[in-house]
Amino acid sequence: MTLTYELLQRDFYEALVAHRNRSAWTKWFLRFMVLVLVLAIGSVVFGAVLVPDLHFAKNNAFSLVLLGAFWTFFLWGQPWLAAKNQFGKQPSAQGPRTMSLDDGGIHWKWNGGSADIEWKNFVCFLDSKNQFLLYSSPACFNIVPKRALMPDQIDAFRQLVSAKLPKGNLADQPRRIDPRVWILLAVVVFALALLLMIIRNAH
Repeated sequence: MTLTYELLQRDFYEALVAHRNRSAWTKWFLRFMVLVLVLAIGSVVFGAVLVPDLHFAKNNAFSLVLLGAFWTFFLWGQPWLAAKNQFGKQPSAQGPRTMSLDDGGIHWKWNGGSADIEWKNFVCFLDSKNQFLLYSSPACFNIVPKRALMPDQIDAFRQLVSAKLPKGNLADQPRRIDPRVWILLAVVVFALALLLMIIRNAH
């Protein structure tokens, strides 16, 4: 199988987001955090109605604006900046490239270089919405945009890498939740409970 494609900055952005959201628990955790932010905003609005204290409302509104700005940057801004940096500072990622797959491995050619990598150097892959990510380590991957493949080639590509890579599709693998996530979740729940107590006492 031989493919010709050109990577875009958008490919890097979508790949970084797909890598971040590669497991189901990560997706639900992010959704939960958005829900917490919405509930916090609702609590402040409700508290402002019960306690018409302008100073109280301003302080809590400012805190929520900061929290919302941080969360927005974390979800969309940070991956966009990282994609821009990686794509702009990596000349080998720019311009047309040819990718060939055979029983021996994957062969890339681009303007200024080439690479021949045996299958044993890859550990798994991620089948995301718009790309295949081929992992050579838990955090290092090559991007193959699906727009470079015809519909029948997508299935053939998926079957080939599934057969060649020992761990298969990363999205199908059970993953343990990082203990840091539980700590962050506990802190957020505690902060929300504290906010509700403050509103109740003020009333």
